Amino acid sequence: MDHSESPGHLAVVFLAFVLNLAFALSLLCFVVMHASLLSSNTPTVEVHEKRGAIRWKYDLGRKKNFEQVFGTKKALWLLPLFSKEDLDNVPALRGLEFPTLLDTDA
Repeated sequence: MDHSESPGHLAVVFLAFVLNLAFALSLLCFVVMHASLLSSNTPTVEVHEKRGAIRWKYDLGRKKNFEQVFGTKKALWLLPLFSKEDLDNVPALRGLEFPTLLDTDA
């Protein structure tokens, strides 16, 4: 008898498929949520604080928000590294100063 086509084996494969699909969908939801938070320069904790506000004061635009998190060097985006130029030019990377919308307008 071929064990690969037994009802028990098919049930295990189906259950594994359903669990993997649920896990993949939940991870996709987290990726989408954090991408939207990144684009508005909002930490997860402060999502409820900014509701009702006209514009979040730390939202500098999608490009600047992305650079504050990943730096400006495309080669280093997937590595947990920042270039010397980025550390000198993007103060938010040092974690001590955070530019606001008012700073960029002035």
